[in-house]
Amino acid sequence: MTAVPVPAPPAARFVPALVAVNERHGVTVLVDRQPNLCRWAVHALVEGKDFIISGPGKGEPTNPSNRELAAQITQAVGRIVRRTGEMPSQVFTSDWATAELLRAKSDLPITDLTAPPAALAAAREAVAEVERGLVSGLVLACDSSRGRGKTVNGCGYVLAYSNGADPILGAYTSVSTHGGIRAGELAAIRRGLQSTLGHHPVLREGVGDLKVLTDSKAALEVLDRVSTGTLQPFDDTDSVAECKRILGSARGVNISYEWVRGHNGHPLNELADRLAVLARRNREMGVDELTNARMIASIREDAKDVRLGEWLRGQRAAYAVAKAA
Repeated sequence: MTAVPVPAPPAARFVPALVAVNERHGVTVLVDRQPNLCRWAVHALVEGKDFIISGPGKGEPTNPSNRELAAQITQAVGRIVRRTGEMPSQVFTSDWATAELLRAKSDLPITDLTAPPAALAAAREAVAEVERGLVSGLVLACDSSRGRGKTVNGCGYVLAYSNGADPILGAYTSVSTHGGIRAGELAAIRRGLQSTLGHHPVLREGVGDLKVLTDSKAALEVLDRVSTGTLQPFDDTDSVAECKRILGSARGVNISYEWVRGHNGHPLNELADRLAVLARRNREMGVDELTNARMIASIREDAKDVRLGEWLRGQRAAYAVAKAA
């Protein structure tokens, strides 16, 4: 009689794929990179305890080069190693681009294996916490410039962070047939607000706060009339249309508007004015896009030299004292 073969027990225990992924040990790196703004988090799980470092930290560039970003992350991994006393055998990344960047610019042991979901979730929450810090005390300064007898308005804006992060700048043009410079001022507010919300969509959820500065009382007055439904016969269609776009974009945002005296040494207003004039003149003279971008980049470098972070912290301190009184 022929013996029936009996299957041998497996050489190793069967481990479901999800369990295998969750059991992987190492460091997880997540990078959220946008134009002019980069946030990241490094996570490690050692003996059931989470170790997380996120950035950019104080004094670190918020718009780093690839080499600078790799250096920030390498330093964060080193700090985790010093805390845990455990050198990671592999470093997971949230995406392929981050893996390639770190392979090229660092000596970290990057792996192509998928990062553990729990580690990614913890890193995302850390990045979200960085975001919540960034959007606390935002100030957006806007200005416009209009040539004589022209329909083109130059629009400039500067978004400044209270924690000293690099400001975000923009320079555009708009066309106003009826609204004149007032419509241009409102267009600058609208473009600056849309850019701010593009960088920080969490503002629409009521997280953080945004103050908009303008040197145009006329723009703020028509914006108030549109918001309260008290339009006057002299309110032109261009300005009213811009106000409606602003109010629509600002839904859900903790936003306030403030008038500042123009050409009075206000650091943010001066930068916004330079950008508005630049945008208008470059369009009038037909300057090509590459040259225009280089000129804006030059103003961006000048903005870094202005101590906007110190100015903003001073403004918030003064506000807190006035509120307490």
